[in-house]
Amino acid sequence: MNDEKLNICQVSLARDISLVKENYFNFISFYKNSNFFLICPKKDYNLFKSTFNFNNFNIINEDEILPFEKFKNIFFQLSKNISYKKDLQKRLSWYYQQVLKLSFIIDFIDKSKEKIIIWDADTVILRKIKFFDKHKSNNFGTLFEFHKAYYLTIKKIFGTLPTYFVSSLTQFAAISTEDNRILWIKLNNYLKKNSMNTAEWISTIILKSVFEEHKIYNGSMFSEYELIGLSKLIEKNCKQKTIFSLRSGLDGKLTNIQKKISIFLNTYHITYEHSHPIEKSRGMLERKQTYTVFFKIIFKDLFKFYLRKAKYNFLFYLRKIKNF
Repeated sequence: MNDEKLNICQVSLARDISLVKENYFNFISFYKNSNFFLICPKKDYNLFKSTFNFNNFNIINEDEILPFEKFKNIFFQLSKNISYKKDLQKRLSWYYQQVLKLSFIIDFIDKSKEKIIIWDADTVILRKIKFFDKHKSNNFGTLFEFHKAYYLTIKKIFGTLPTYFVSSLTQFAAISTEDNRILWIKLNNYLKKNSMNTAEWISTIILKSVFEEHKIYNGSMFSEYELIGLSKLIEKNCKQKTIFSLRSGLDGKLTNIQKKISIFLNTYHITYEHSHPIEKSRGMLERKQTYTVFFKIIFKDLFKFYLRKAKYNFLFYLRKIKNF
C-alpha cells in the first residue's frame, strides 16, 4: 500500500538552498509520496528551478501570490498614524514571508481539497513525524518558546484564546481541510474578505491586528504558526504533541555522526539560524559544529525538555480534571 500523499510548502531565499536540498532528500526518504511547493523571489526562481529539477518539486515565484511592493503599499496605507512605523518597516520582509505561506496554503487547500504542511526553509527533518491521523491534523507544541506579543495579536483576531496551551512555534504546522475551513471563518469574522484576493486579505489582517493591539513597537508581533495552532486549539483544546528538536545555541553545521547521535536521542528536526545577525550565526553553514558545544546543547536541552514536558502534562490533566 502506498504512503498517503504529503504536501509540503516552504518559503525560501537562495541562502537556504543547501538546507532545502538536504531537507528534501530526508523528507522523501520518510514520505515516499511527497509533493513540494517552494515559494521564492523572482530573482532566485531560475536557481531553484535548476537545482530542484524533480517532478514532485514545484517552484513558485512569490510575485504570483503577492509582489513585495504591493505588500509594502498595504503597509503604508495602514500605518499612517503608527508611531513605530519606521521600526516595523525594517522587518517587513519577515512579515511578508508569513503572508506568502498563509495565502498559499489557504488557496491550495480550498482548490485541491488536500491537506498540507508548512515547513521552515532553515529547518531539516531528522526523524519521521506523524503530521496527520488520516484526515485530521496533529497539533504540535514547543516547550522552548512563549512570546506574549503573538498571543495578544491573535486574541485581537480571534477574540479569545484557549485556557491552557504551549507555543506552536515548532518550525512547521499541519493543516487539514477542516482546519483551513475553520481558520477561514475565524479570519473572515475579523475582516471580511469581500473583493480582496487572499494575499491582500491576509496582509491586511496581519498588519491591522498588529496596529490595533500594539501601541509600542515589540519587534515580532505576529506568528503564522501561532495563528494556525491556536485556531485549532480554540476549536478543540486537546493536548499538544511535544517533540524534541535542536535550534538555539548552535554555531556550526552538524556532522553525520552528530546527526546520528541526535536521531538516537529522539531529535526530530534541527534549525540552523544562519541568517541571524549575531556572531555565532554568521557563516555557521560553512563550519562544522564542535562536539563540545553540541553535547552541551543537546544534553542541556534534553533535560529541560523532559522536565518541562512533565510539567505541561501534569498541568494539562489537572485542568482537565478541574473542568470535568
